[in-house]
Amino acid sequence: MAASSKTRPYISSRFVLELEDSSAGQYMGTLQTIEGGTFKSEVLEEKVGGTGAVTKYPGRPKFDDVTIQVGMAMAPRFWRWISKSFSYDAERANGSLVALDFDNKERWRRKFTGALIREVTFPTLDGAAKEPAYITVKFAVESIKEEASGNNQYPGEQNHKDEWERQRMWLPSMFTFKIDGISQDPAETCKIESFSVKQEIIENPIGKFLENQKEPGRVDFPTLGVTILQRDAGPWMKWWDKLVREGKHELSQQHNGHIWFLPRDAVGSGQLQRKPLLTLDLFGVTILGLGPVKHDSKQQQLQKVKLDLACERIDLQGGEGTV
Repeated sequence: MAASSKTRPYISSRFVLELEDSSAGQYMGTLQTIEGGTFKSEVLEEKVGGTGAVTKYPGRPKFDDVTIQVGMAMAPRFWRWISKSFSYDAERANGSLVALDFDNKERWRRKFTGALIREVTFPTLDGAAKEPAYITVKFAVESIKEEASGNNQYPGEQNHKDEWERQRMWLPSMFTFKIDGISQDPAETCKIESFSVKQEIIENPIGKFLENQKEPGRVDFPTLGVTILQRDAGPWMKWWDKLVREGKHELSQQHNGHIWFLPRDAVGSGQLQRKPLLTLDLFGVTILGLGPVKHDSKQQQLQKVKLDLACERIDLQGGEGTV
């Protein structure tokens, strides 16, 4: 006997993120992946006198972090949410994760409240990369509730088509990097290894509330692993000598810098022709290490040098490619 249409399973073809603005959900963009957001509770055990039996029942609910992967075409509101957490001005967000089927109909909706950015991981930027890459964002929530879907048509199909066009504008090989006063040509960086910005989240259980409140804590900025050509290592070696060998730790030896995520057609005649899709401004950069990259005498390889650069702060700005 064939299953009725109500009992048939469905295939989710698209996941979207909404963030509330004045209590209304605003479309932020399509997600590549969603993971986590599981709701569960602690187990409370109570021994029953005289029998040896143990009664178990649920205690305070707990909600796992949500991890999503996003491209460059997310809405400016989404990038501002991340940027504020980088700037020690963390914003709690309410919103929804929505699953759509192949007909662009809403199949399920999970509403969350009190979301705080916990970690943002940027992919490896490599001039030799040929595959797409995405930014991974993990956020903590105070509560999650799954709501029944009305199986209604989800609005914004044209936005979805335009969004994929913008996403296709970027590859992880399309980037530039510069440290002011050190690197003269931002186009010469070969590779920047994947790095993360992390914010500590502190749980605050309050008796009159069932769910734990969560508060933002310290923000931890990464040490960047940057690979350049050996021929360009001179200014970096001089910087390292002054800072480490000569022990000149004054503020004048700290520099600011930038990482630009570029659309495919951004560079023409050696100059930037369009605004970056995303910009990371680096502050208080210090060189910690410098050394040759492993070489194989059996292969013809360009000589390269690996740099370790600590950052005191990173600011994020969404650019031209966002919705």
